[in-house]
Amino acid sequence: MTNFYVTYKFTGKKARDEFYKEVKACLAAEKTRREEGCIRYEFFYHADSDDMMFLWEQWSSREAQKVHLSQPHYLELSAIKEKYDVDTDILVEDQYCR
Repeated sequence: MTNFYVTYKFTGKKARDEFYKEVKACLAAEKTRREEGCIRYEFFYHADSDDMMFLWEQWSSREAQKVHLSQPHYLELSAIKEKYDVDTDILVEDQYCR
């Protein structure tokens, strides 16, 4: 299992809120959750900062997440990120279960 912890940094609260409104409208999260190998795909508002948002992606494998990167809804999400000039940091964690 692989976790992707994505931190989005915006120019301000208004940009963050408009970004998320567009993400919800295109149903990117809902479509992603239906992808094979997707375990979790959840957005969170940052508790201490109005200009940040967090995404927790959990996949059965890195390969499953890699397939996700070619999906139309991912490409739409990428275009929305570009529109709002979002600064993105990603931390990847592999978990091996016995």
